Formats: sequence, C-alpha cells, structure tokens
Amino acid sequence: MKLVVSEAAGCDYCITAHGLLSLLAGLSPEALQAIREKRPTGNQRRDALVRFVRSVVTTQGTVNDDAFADFKSAGYTDTHVVDISLAIAVATFTNVFNRINDTPIDVTAFV
Repeated sequence: MKLVVSEAAGCDYCITAHGLLSLLAGLSPEALQAIREKRPTGNQRRDALVRFVRSVVTTQGTVNDDAFADFKSAGYTDTHVVDISLAIAVATFTNVFNRINDTPIDVTAFV
C-alpha cells in the first residue's frame, strides 16, 4: 500500500524501501512488478486494496462510489478505511520528507 503512495508521489527512496520491504514480507517479485505497472496481481483482495489506495491518492480522498463499493465488496471495513488513511498520511509525510532532503538510496539500509 505504501508502495502505491510512493509511486504516485515519485519518491525514489520510498519506492525502493517499500518495494524491498514488500519482498521481504513475502510479496512475489511478479506481484510487486504488477503493482508498480498498475496491473492486476491475480489476488482479488490485494488488487482491490491497491485500486482503492491509488484512488484515494489520485483524487486527494474524493473516492467515487464505485471505487468505494469495489473496496468494500473485497471484504474491507470502515476500520480498514481508518487504518489505510493513516498509512497514506504517514507514507505521504515520508515521501515529502525524503524528496525535500533528496535522501540517498542505500539498499543495505533496508535489509
């Protein structure tokens, strides 16, 4: 999810960090690439989450009814919306911070 936010923000540091952390958490390289290329991963629940996060980020939170219904039909709840909103806010902060500071990418810091 934070990878989607970082992709939208264009933060190379955060894209690298969240990509590597996603792989370490068990996301397959193929699924990671699909997310980065805005393609389905083959996991309906994950894909609904990615679409919802991308919609929240690209519309500054003005998600249309169809996107919200799609998200909810995948089994997500209002509690998830709160958690996701907080995660988006934190990821947005780190994206901005790292872009302002032009934080150098050191992949050894992530493993």
